[in-house]
Amino acid sequence: MSIILTPRMKDWFAENGAHIAFATKKGFPSVIVAEKINAEGDTIRIALSSSQIKQIEQILLENPYAALAPGNLGSVRAPYQVKGSAKLWSELLEIKVEEVYCTKPGAEAGIRLDTLGYDGMKEYDESRWTDLSPKA
Repeated sequence: MSIILTPRMKDWFAENGAHIAFATKKGFPSVIVAEKINAEGDTIRIALSSSQIKQIEQILLENPYAALAPGNLGSVRAPYQVKGSAKLWSELLEIKVEEVYCTKPGAEAGIRLDTLGYDGMKEYDESRWTDLSPKA
């Protein structure tokens, strides 16, 4: 099942980039930092450098799954973690969003937001944060 991110989620990824995590089948982690994120519909696209591709291409062959969270200030003010299937297209990493979690510290940490549906996730955003844009 694919999930469409809310405008707030897309804006925070677009403005702050992301930390993107991968793991081998044995669970050995690897993380890259991306500054430019493009989220449209249920897909996140990230242009990678040749060194980033080299770091993750073998891992993706073993385990084509990734988790990402907003980088920079977004990691604090937009506490989301997105997970989904990942595929390399030349120099572009494409992730189909399949799960969205709240990573806000406290009682809400770990809540799976995508089960709320698009309108529920949008309402969740709007009811908890007044800074709906990272430029606020």
